[in-house]
Amino acid sequence: MISIREVMVPIAEYSVVMEHMPVKKAIEVLKKSFHRDENGGIVGHRSLLVTNKKGELVGIVTLRNILKAVLTKYDLPDNYLWIYSVKDSGPNMPVKGVMRSTKIAFVDIEDDWYRVIDIFLTKKVNSLPVVEKGKLVGVIRTIDVFGILGILL
Repeated sequence: MISIREVMVPIAEYSVVMEHMPVKKAIEVLKKSFHRDENGGIVGHRSLLVTNKKGELVGIVTLRNILKAVLTKYDLPDNYLWIYSVKDSGPNMPVKGVMRSTKIAFVDIEDDWYRVIDIFLTKKVNSLPVVEKGKLVGVIRTIDVFGILGILL
């Protein structure tokens, strides 16, 4: 059976930002992961891992989180105003203000594929931090799991 370690993106190859970094700087970091493939399509990370001052993983920021953050609170429907619970808003908002906490969804390196897929579906996320003995080691994405789906069936 293929392990999560064999399929995940190792942390050294993934984009990471600090929680106090402004969203506009996080966008720059994320853009650095983008490149064109052999067919001209744009590929890259669709999220950023977020760490605190101690280097501990505290969250994940997705493209959708970033898109919400760059809008001003005046442009958003009322149900999005919770995003602006910090002083700054929009592109100057700290990443911490728009990230999803890792307490919501992550997997352990030893978890089985059914647990990984279950978390993707129940938490409605497309990428999950992978931890080993409490330490961040990588990211597993739905596209990674889809790539090995035939083997899992």
